[in-house]
Amino acid sequence: MLVSHLSKPFVFCLSLSICSLLIVGISGCFKTPNPSSAIEGDIEISTNNKGNLCFEPLFATTVLHEQPIQIKHIKMRRLEIYNYDVPDDQSRTILTIAPIDEEYYIVEKGEKICLNTDNPNLKQRIFRPFKTQSVVVAIGGIDNKKEEYVDFHREFDYPYTPE
Repeated sequence: MLVSHLSKPFVFCLSLSICSLLIVGISGCFKTPNPSSAIEGDIEISTNNKGNLCFEPLFATTVLHEQPIQIKHIKMRRLEIYNYDVPDDQSRTILTIAPIDEEYYIVEKGEKICLNTDNPNLKQRIFRPFKTQSVVVAIGGIDNKKEEYVDFHREFDYPYTPE
């Protein structure tokens, strides 16, 4: 009788250990983007007919480890505008645009993401008001093969004036 009470915790711990190893082993089978590298590229800034700022990832500028690379589209997780001059103990994020329901939003070559977008698949959140300042816009996600992180970015002065 004493042996059966002692064996229950042992069996439980053994089962928990085996399940944990299985989960870790199986999760290694699913390929995730390489965290040590990222495809980088530039962003073109413009305004649309409503006067809203628009950002287009320039696929012709993409590089991986300083070598040109071609990607078909980006699976965007977020567009973010932030200010590096904000102290470390405060949020630097001014605005984000992210997919509403899906994990990603597909951005094709030549497609622009605009502020105050009326795209039903994207949600814009403003965290602090824009003022005259130097800001960075970043469009991040993963490549079409889900192998590499992708980071398009550009620094500009707000309010934006076309060059």
